[in-house]
Amino acid sequence: MRAASTLLELQRSFLGALYNNQEPGPAGRLVGAGLDAAARLRIYRHNSEQTHLEALRTTYPAVAALVGGAFFEQAAARHRSVHPSRSGNLQAYGAHFAEFLASLEDTHRLPYLGDVARLEWLRQAAALAGEATALTPARLGAALAAVEGPVRLTFHPSLQRFASRHPVLAIWQYAMQPCAGRLTLPETGDRVLLWRSADEVAMARVDAASFACIDALACGDTLDAAHAAATAEDPVFDLAQCITSLLEQGLVTAITPVQSEEHSS
Repeated sequence: MRAASTLLELQRSFLGALYNNQEPGPAGRLVGAGLDAAARLRIYRHNSEQTHLEALRTTYPAVAALVGGAFFEQAAARHRSVHPSRSGNLQAYGAHFAEFLASLEDTHRLPYLGDVARLEWLRQAAALAGEATALTPARLGAALAAVEGPVRLTFHPSLQRFASRHPVLAIWQYAMQPCAGRLTLPETGDRVLLWRSADEVAMARVDAASFACIDALACGDTLDAAHAAATAEDPVFDLAQCITSLLEQGLVTAITPVQSEEHSS
């Protein structure tokens, strides 16, 4: 007599059939209800494939526009077999898509494609980030006046940073809103800030010194250390102007004094 499968075994068998059409899955355990059990599995597999394809299309619209629909569908199917979803929340699906695209021989003629995908993944991270109350310039000024010694700044959870050797912002904009003329790309790369503004994701290209300052602060460095990192890029860097621009966008949420023990160590 055949031993009854446990629920976990049935689930694993079903999952294997969803991701591999060579796997029979638990067809012998399915009730056809007027439809062949194997055909019913094919319907589930097709629906799963389409669900994951649409999730990637939603997250990576510029990538889809750059490579075309047919190639994107093929890449999405191959990606799904290599990086199956590990969560019921499809907002987490596609985290490895940039690296996967860069590994494909067919994309080597588009060396910027992986970075465009990374930019789009950060756009999703910005869109899904939590909320926090922004500091006003007056509150920041008062807080700075009230403390002595080094301080750290905390940014809004949606703020993301991305540095690329490619002009990814211009490429993304062209992919999303193509124009009739030929796109002429600068030879330099981009340093991009991303954040949620109202219900949209804003993106801005920043200079090397400003990026160094903001990146250092986001990594937990003190304001003095961030200033030093920026002046290493540009000796005349204006720290006040940089912080003011962040305040104007509502991206500074807290100022924290560094404890004396921590500072001395």
